[in-house]
Amino acid sequence: MEETRNLVQLRGTAAREPELSHENHGQRFYRFPLSIRRLSGQTDTLHVIATSELLEPFLPIGGKHLALEGQLRSFNNKSGVGSKLVISVLARVLEESEEEDLNYIQLRGVLCKPPVLRRTPLGRCISDMML
Repeated sequence: MEETRNLVQLRGTAAREPELSHENHGQRFYRFPLSIRRLSGQTDTLHVIATSELLEPFLPIGGKHLALEGQLRSFNNKSGVGSKLVISVLARVLEESEEEDLNYIQLRGVLCKPPVLRRTPLGRCISDMML
């Protein structure tokens, strides 16, 4: 895979079958949720977007354990009341896997403003950053 400013590697279980997300330049893109178990036992559900060509060899995918590599994509959806940030993973490589779940992201860029260190209501110390 070519070097990019962001890289996402995921391994998890497809929670359901893909649904048509959008079409661009004659190519269809499908969206499906991928469930990834944390070390704590909690599950994260991430939305994955993939082309029909990438998905076709694995259909039906519901319940299959998959590994993928791709890029983080985000946009502000202004179709409802206010603006909502939508975050997805655009899959570039997809394969079946039996390895343990993985949720890895590498982002490279410039900080737009100084990070803000804060505590969550549960007492966790986190930092908000704009890259």
